[in-house]
Amino acid sequence: PEVENLQDPVGAGDAFASVVILGVLKQWPWPVTLERALGFAARVCTLQGATTADPDFYTAAQRSWGI
Repeated sequence: PEVENLQDPVGAGDAFASVVILGVLKQWPWPVTLERALGFAARVCTLQGATTADPDFYTAAQRSWGI
């Protein structure tokens, strides 16, 4: 997806990989896993730096994935 409000791509690769690993562990179908990983990596690119101290950033993704 297109990244609106791009701030910093640092951490996007790690974010993508972490969601792919989560998808494998949760046995999500590959298209679902890749869509979620790409979307999360894109959201990380809106941060300044690789992470945020705001837990809502992460819980929003978890809720949207049903976990």
